[in-house]
Amino acid sequence: MDKIEQQLLQYVDDHKEEMIKFLGDLVKINSITGYEKEAQEFVRKKMDEIGAETEFLEPDLKQMFEKFPEVAQLPSIGEEGLDMPLMTDDKFTYEQIMASPFDRLKSYKDRPDVIGRIKGTGGGRSLILNGHIDTVPIGDASKWKHDPFGAEIEDGKMYGRGSVDMKGGIATMLFAVEALQKLGIKLKGDLMMQSVVNEEHAGGGTLGAVAAGLTADAAIVTEPSGNSGTIEDGSNGGVYWQVVIKGREAHAGYRWKGGEQFGVSANEKSAFIIANLLKMESEVNKEGTRMSFCVGKLHGGTYATATAPECVINGVAYFYPQLGTGPAGINKVKKLIRDAVFGVDDPWLKANPPELKFQHYDDAYKLDYSRDAIFKNVAGSIKDVLGLDHKVKVAGGGCDARHLGNQGGIPAIVYGPGSAALAHSTDEFIELDDYIKAIKVLAVAIYRWCNGV
Repeated sequence: MDKIEQQLLQYVDDHKEEMIKFLGDLVKINSITGYEKEAQEFVRKKMDEIGAETEFLEPDLKQMFEKFPEVAQLPSIGEEGLDMPLMTDDKFTYEQIMASPFDRLKSYKDRPDVIGRIKGTGGGRSLILNGHIDTVPIGDASKWKHDPFGAEIEDGKMYGRGSVDMKGGIATMLFAVEALQKLGIKLKGDLMMQSVVNEEHAGGGTLGAVAAGLTADAAIVTEPSGNSGTIEDGSNGGVYWQVVIKGREAHAGYRWKGGEQFGVSANEKSAFIIANLLKMESEVNKEGTRMSFCVGKLHGGTYATATAPECVINGVAYFYPQLGTGPAGINKVKKLIRDAVFGVDDPWLKANPPELKFQHYDDAYKLDYSRDAIFKNVAGSIKDVLGLDHKVKVAGGGCDARHLGNQGGIPAIVYGPGSAALAHSTDEFIELDDYIKAIKVLAVAIYRWCNGV
């Protein structure tokens, strides 16, 4: 490591208490999806302090649907009835959203991305640092041991909603850039920080930035990648689905008439569809796990003494990039689900086809290894800063790297502190030692990338 890199590491060590305090202050700001503005103002203030040129950029929903109709989604808010309230036969449209009764989901008004730019001196490679400020709701507060917005520290862990998903990542990129700025280190390439809204169940903040034309030679998404020694080179996709099955209601005592079945329970028919969906998953995974299928909710019937007139099943199919990336992967998985739902060999279901709708969909992403310079850059920085050989994996859930990589055409990787397995959980936390290590690695990686070191 050269002298400048050693100075970066020393700066982080000298200011780690400030870095931990800032993260705590950020965690204390409630930024549940739909209520991101206060936290974004806090982040913008920090970007201003470290010398970035900043702006608020409200994602343009119409522009997203015009440019990326296969993947654009309606905005979401982390409240019951406003998370994913619409269904579609295939894909959402801007017109469908505008015609819906959900006025709060028709734009990103007062829900801005924060964009911070540091202009390079010229001749270097440009870089985007991206992270989302929104968090999922806290759920049942009585089940939390720690205050969800208290940023309490215990045994080297900071607890709180969003601590790992992903305010730790937001703070990591801010302080990595601060170290460079405060030490007066000039970058040849342009650097852009993006603190985006509505990553949860929409991805609209990052897609809006891509649709607005914000681009770079590479991107690092600072989502939790497992720990400060792990890089994610892709992310899974997901298709959220709903099946509605019709039955024929009848008193249980009159299920049979004249020796023939009259009452038909939709609940009973749901078993055939679920079995076919799980058979599909098994076939997809014959040569290795490619899909993780979940039947999450099932509800049907009115009385124990009557055949169910309707049964509703909700679930999700998470799928690996091997099944397809970008819109092609989404469409392939939708077809697999359709074929399974409508391919049941049952006379009643053939005469009374179920209704299949889609509630949400994310595309899978995988780094094109013909363009892996940013991966090698971060891997080398991990080795030199932490003395570790990097680990690599694919993110288990959806991630905004997909929009940067698939829709933006930008080589993108995921590198950030903490374990994504703790995301969305009760008593979510981040290991503070991992947070500080990630700041060091990212600071060195930025310096090397933008200056061609």
